[in-house]
Amino acid sequence: MRLSLGTLLISLFSAILLVVIVQGYFATNSMRMIAAGSRQIIETRVPSFILMGQINANSSDIRIAQAAYLAAKEPAMKEQFIKDMKDAQASFAEHRKTYEPLIVDKEDRELYDTFSKDWATYEAIWSKVKASADAGRTDEALAMFLSDAFLIYNKAGDDIQKAVDDLAGNVNDEGKANIANIDEASSVLLVALGVAIVVAAAAAVISNRRIIKPIRTMTDNMRDLAGGDTTFTVPYQDRKDEIGGMSAALQVFKDSAVRSRQLEAEAAAAREKAESEKARLQQEAEAAAALKLQQATAGLAAGLKRLAAGDLGFELTEPFSQEFEPLRHDLNTAVMQLGDTIGTVAQSAVAIGAGSREVSHSADDLSKRTEQQAASLEETAAALDEITVNVSNSAKRVQEARSVAREANGSAVQSGKVVAEAIEAMQRIEQSSNQISNIIGVIDEIAFQTNLLALNAGVEAARAGEAGRGFAVVATEVRELAQRSAKAAREIKGLITNSAEEVGNGVTHVRETGNVLKDIEQHIMTINGLMDAIATSAQEQSVGLSEVNTAVNQMDQVTQQNAAMVEETSAASANLASESARLQQLVSGFTLRGNGGSVARRAA
Repeated sequence: MRLSLGTLLISLFSAILLVVIVQGYFATNSMRMIAAGSRQIIETRVPSFILMGQINANSSDIRIAQAAYLAAKEPAMKEQFIKDMKDAQASFAEHRKTYEPLIVDKEDRELYDTFSKDWATYEAIWSKVKASADAGRTDEALAMFLSDAFLIYNKAGDDIQKAVDDLAGNVNDEGKANIANIDEASSVLLVALGVAIVVAAAAAVISNRRIIKPIRTMTDNMRDLAGGDTTFTVPYQDRKDEIGGMSAALQVFKDSAVRSRQLEAEAAAAREKAESEKARLQQEAEAAAALKLQQATAGLAAGLKRLAAGDLGFELTEPFSQEFEPLRHDLNTAVMQLGDTIGTVAQSAVAIGAGSREVSHSADDLSKRTEQQAASLEETAAALDEITVNVSNSAKRVQEARSVAREANGSAVQSGKVVAEAIEAMQRIEQSSNQISNIIGVIDEIAFQTNLLALNAGVEAARAGEAGRGFAVVATEVRELAQRSAKAAREIKGLITNSAEEVGNGVTHVRETGNVLKDIEQHIMTINGLMDAIATSAQEQSVGLSEVNTAVNQMDQVTQQNAAMVEETSAASANLASESARLQQLVSGFTLRGNGGSVARRAA
């Protein structure tokens, strides 16, 4: 059983497409894996290598700056090394912050955590070393820096080296994985390419034998048949596919061409006989048609002549030939409908004339009444204008009074704020006085302790004999100075106590003044509220009268416009009546069916 050409082509293309899809899938998957590995190396591993080297270099810079700080003698040099140390620590922290998001493996995380713990231990030891050096214990600081700190520093460096070695191993493994993926992808692509070549070659051979060669043969036969050659033999009629169908169709075309030549000869003889019979019948038909057309045109001409004269009551009763009979009926129907329409128009013209006269009389009466109403509205508008001006002036006076009340209220509020600020200032003075009293108490205690120490120093100097005589003199002077300080402190404390009492009295008086000002402010606020209510009411009255005045003015304008429109309506009604009379005169020239009279008489 042979496959059809459609099935064969679909099978060949499907095989090629399947090979291409499989090849593309493996190639895309392999490229994706290679790209992922390369991206891992470029975006993570290489930056991690660089950052670990920078972290190692930063730790060395920190160590060097710390050693230089311990070795420096001058404060300026120490400040410079402190600055270098801070810069190195800042760069160290920045590189660590950049490195931490790049950690993707558990081993790298563990190694980095170990390094972080060791470095934290090193920084804690350095804090102790710096504290000892700042306290002047340089030998102790150097010993600690070169023993404990050095050991933990070396351990942190070993941690960094382990992390670097682990990163190198990861890069090596990922590079080998990428190479394996590339080799696998190359092998798959080569196999797929070979399969595609084999499938394509098979498709070409099968297409040439099953499709191309038979189609060329059929094309040559069709070209011969088109040129009029029917002597060839149609091949491939035994095939069951599309080529067999084309061969059968070509055989039918060949048989049709042979039969067509026979029919052409027969048709030529029949055509000559038919043409002679057709000429005879055509002459007879033309003579009969000319006679019928003459009868129809004569009847239509008579009817159109009467219609042109205005006669709408005629009707064509003489029948035409069968072909032209619809024309007679159409003309009779059109004349009858036109007569009915003209009669209706005449009646409407009479009705419009009567209505126009009535509308004209009514419009005249309405115009007079509208003019009277406009005069009354104009007087009302003038009176409302005067009332509106008076109310507006009253509202302005109330507004001015309200402004003055607001200013007084603002002044009272400002006075209250000034009093409150004065109270707060006195309270702060009172608090400062209390603090000074406390400080003086501390000074008094210091003087007491100094006196006691001077006394003890005198006793010890007396015990020392001649060697402590000078120290005894100094102790005596210090004791006298302490006694004078205590006395002065007590005097200052008394003065401050009196000042505090006076400040307290001032605060009381100012607070009473503030209360009085608050009462005044409350009264002014009440007056201001009343003035606001009066101003609001006056403003609302002014607005209401303004709106009424505007409405009256608008009514006046509308009334005047209505009067003008009524006059225009009256003139239009008169014009309409004259046009209606003219229309009656025009339609009176037509004669309608039934009474034989004119349209004007029938409408009347």
